[in-house]
Amino acid sequence: MEKDLALLSWPNYISPLSIEQFEKEFGVRVSVEIVPSAVELLERMRAASPPPDALVPPDYAVRELSAEGRLLTLDHAQLPNLQHLEPRFRYGRAHDPEGRVSVIKDWGTTGFMYRPDVVTESPQSWADFWRLAEKYSGRVTVLDSPGEVIGAALKMRGHSYNATDAEALAQARADLLRLKLHLCTFETNYRPLLAAGDACLALGWNGDAAALNAEGVRVQYVVPVEGSQIWEDDWAIAANAPHPEAAYAFLNFVLRPEVAAQEARYTRYATGNRAALALLNESMRQDTSTYPPEEVLQKLEAGMPLDAEGNRRRKELWREVKREA
Repeated sequence: MEKDLALLSWPNYISPLSIEQFEKEFGVRVSVEIVPSAVELLERMRAASPPPDALVPPDYAVRELSAEGRLLTLDHAQLPNLQHLEPRFRYGRAHDPEGRVSVIKDWGTTGFMYRPDVVTESPQSWADFWRLAEKYSGRVTVLDSPGEVIGAALKMRGHSYNATDAEALAQARADLLRLKLHLCTFETNYRPLLAAGDACLALGWNGDAAALNAEGVRVQYVVPVEGSQIWEDDWAIAANAPHPEAAYAFLNFVLRPEVAAQEARYTRYATGNRAALALLNESMRQDTSTYPPEEVLQKLEAGMPLDAEGNRRRKELWREVKREA
């Protein structure tokens, strides 16, 4: 067994206990490189510096990195613990239908959260989020992530989360520039801002809301009535990983039900590991912000592959929005 493993992830996303247990059992020294968001994760994987061994890309980054030949084609024979996954998270996923380059870590939804001790209204929609951003100007954050933020603006106007036509994007641009007047920051690691009270309204992910509540910071999470995104984050191995043997061992390790359950308790996101789900306590399994009911799931869209022209339009829109910050 190789003695080193380099992991690429973002803040507070891999349980330190999982790292400690893996190091002890396999005699491997693990180093974790943290990037602030998926945008930087993509940039890091495209950099000339030595690649990591394993990484945690979101579904859309899996598509992009795989198309560029930057992810290893997985040998499923080295991952026997794949048997514990729910079938829908093993095959038929839009971004990796046969599970050739990625393995689910967790899944969740994109929405917004607010501190009810500050925000006295009960917002239920993206339109409410935009309206309240003006009232609570300077204490509002959105993710530094183009898919989620552009998608929110599109859904508010009744478009698909994945829309790329010029008219819909022009409308999204106007709405985002209007929203940005009231933002304190574009920030993916926004939990500390909510905890400190520097922000009271944030576009973000359900697991962060659950984690804040578990820490005693009361927030209310909302999946907007117009609909939103269902997403997936995955484990993957870099195509030219310096330590592929250790990377395979790590992926198979985190697929163990007890380890996957430990990760779910740490991140507060939904697990795609059927055996791990059975190990969680009832309050976690019954938390509708983590495991939404069917009527909510029906309103959610996965981030689907974009055509080249649509991808170009959305990237240009994001540059415009960030440039005029």
